[in-house]
Amino acid sequence: MNQHEVQQMTDSFKINPLQFIPGEETFDQEYSVQKQYTTLVFENRENQQAHNSYQQELREMQSIENGDLEQLEACWLDLQPTAYGKLANNKIRNIKNHCLIVVAFASRAAIRGGLAPEIAYSLCDSYIQQIEDCDESIVLVQLAHRAEQQFTKFVADLIPASTKEISQKARAHIDACKQYVFIHLQGKLTVRQIAAALELNPNYLSSIFKQHEGQRLSQFILVEKIKVAQKMLIYSDYSFGEIAHFLGFASQSHLGTHFKTYTHQTLGDYRAFYQTKQKNDE
Repeated sequence: MNQHEVQQMTDSFKINPLQFIPGEETFDQEYSVQKQYTTLVFENRENQQAHNSYQQELREMQSIENGDLEQLEACWLDLQPTAYGKLANNKIRNIKNHCLIVVAFASRAAIRGGLAPEIAYSLCDSYIQQIEDCDESIVLVQLAHRAEQQFTKFVADLIPASTKEISQKARAHIDACKQYVFIHLQGKLTVRQIAAALELNPNYLSSIFKQHEGQRLSQFILVEKIKVAQKMLIYSDYSFGEIAHFLGFASQSHLGTHFKTYTHQTLGDYRAFYQTKQKNDE
């Protein structure tokens, strides 16, 4: 997406906040909502139909929040296929709407579990786009469950091997630190820079991060940059030098050295292997 397209998208969201306040324009729609709501409640009671329980929904979201994949999959077995609400007249549109809700809820559960909001939002956006582009009912449901799995795995990866008590204040600082890192992975990024942005002492930030995350903040930054490099190697055509520059490495060689330490593969070998694998999977 070029700069002009980004600006067009940004402009499209520039709406006067007062326009969001319900006014007379929505009176007719509100009447229809209340009428349909009353009819649905009556029909469901008459037919002894009910939605999947709220407790089941809570267990599913708590599984994601706790990074508990086994519990999540157990929750799926409790779902009743006939106990979903009607969100659209068209069958596929109805399934899509349910899947969109599942993905959105899962992303928020992952954030409560410690996943950086920007990562959660971006993954959520990606799954929603895939759902919108799909018209096969089975694939749609699998996509929604795949999203829940991915969010759960992300949260699980955040849980230290030995869980330590952490104050609410320290957790807030660590979460803010991670969020800053994820947003500023492009370019050079230092502990001092992050601490200054968060108005914290660099030594204090480094100390609480190492104590509660089990690794140095500088190491966390490096690993996250390598993860971005991995995705760029697979899903983009950027050269090794362009990727190194984008991520703030001194040179392609500098990136290559750290990349091989982390993945045990060179940049070229990694791109060749995974792009070939992706084509074969297609």
